[in-house]
Amino acid sequence: MIPHTGPALPDDSAQPPPPTEPRPGRRMRFLRRTGLFLVLCWLTVVVMLSFVQRRLMYFPERADRLPVASFPTILHRFPESQDVEFPSTDGHRVRGWYLKQDSSRNAARPLVIFFHGNGGNRGGRVGWYDVLADVDCDVLAIDYQGYGDSEGKPSQTALENDARAAWAFAVDHLGRDPESIVVMGVSLGGAVAVALAAEQCRNGPVPAGLVTVATFSSMVEVAASKYRWVPVRAVLLDRYPSADRISQVTVPFLHFHGEDDRIVEPEFGRRLFEQAPERSVANIPRRWVTLPQTGHNDILLRSRRIVLEELRRFVRSVAAAPAER
Repeated sequence: MIPHTGPALPDDSAQPPPPTEPRPGRRMRFLRRTGLFLVLCWLTVVVMLSFVQRRLMYFPERADRLPVASFPTILHRFPESQDVEFPSTDGHRVRGWYLKQDSSRNAARPLVIFFHGNGGNRGGRVGWYDVLADVDCDVLAIDYQGYGDSEGKPSQTALENDARAAWAFAVDHLGRDPESIVVMGVSLGGAVAVALAAEQCRNGPVPAGLVTVATFSSMVEVAASKYRWVPVRAVLLDRYPSADRISQVTVPFLHFHGEDDRIVEPEFGRRLFEQAPERSVANIPRRWVTLPQTGHNDILLRSRRIVLEELRRFVRSVAAAPAER
C-alpha cells in the first residue's frame, strides 16, 4: 500500500473556534480605569493650581528703589512730593509716595489714598496721578508688600494690612483729616479700598468717600468664571468678598466700569454696586458710571474725560457733605 504524500486532507472534525465576543465586565473595567485616570489627572492639575494660585493672581514688578525724584512728570504736577515709608500692621516695611501739590495755592486739598491693581507697581500709575492732580487732590500712593520696593509677599491679608497702615500713616503722621480722605482703588485695588472703607465705617473715623474702578463683587466669582473646571470656591485662598463688605460702607460711593471689560466683566461690578447702600449717611446717592467702548486696561486712554468730570463732581460733593457721613 502506497502512503499518501500529498497535501493533508481537511479534517471535517476540526472546526474553527467561534469568534469571541467582548465581555461586558471587561468593557466596564476599561471605562472605570479610564475614568479614574482622568479624575487623577484633574485632581493633580487642581492641586498644582492651588499651590501656585497666588502667582496667578499677583504680578508684582519689583524694584530696588523707586524715588519719586526719578519721575519728573509727577514732580511737575506735585512739586512738594516726598518718598514715604512705614511699617505695615504685620511689621513689613511698605514704601510709597506722598504726592503733594503746591500748598501755597490750596492748603486744604482732599487726599486720595490710591490702591493700584494686581500688576506692576506704583510707578506705572502716572496717568491716574495726573487725573487726580486735575481734580485738585493730593495723593498717597503705596506699593503693597512684594510690589515695587516694599518688603514681604502679596496676599489678601498682607494687602489689607498695608491699607490699614496707609490710613494710619495718613492720619497720624501726615496729619490729614479723615473727613478729607477719599479711599480709591482700581481693579484688585478696589477690593482693598472696599475692605478699608468698610472697616473705617464700622470702627471710625470714617473717610470722605469711596471710589472703585473696574472692581468686582468677589475674587471667587471672577475666578470661577475664568476657571470653570476648577473647584474655585473650595481651594481659593484670597477671596476678597467685597460684595459682603460694602453693605457696611456708609460714605458716598462712586463706581466706574468699562462696558467692554473682559477681565472683570461689568456684571461683577454691578453685583458689587447693588450691595452698597443706596444712599450714604449724608444722603448722597451711590453712583454707577459706565465707560463706553472701554475695557479693563484702557480706561484713561478711552474715557479720561468722563472719569475726570465724575471725579470732580464726586470730590466736590463729599467735601460739601456734613461731617457725619
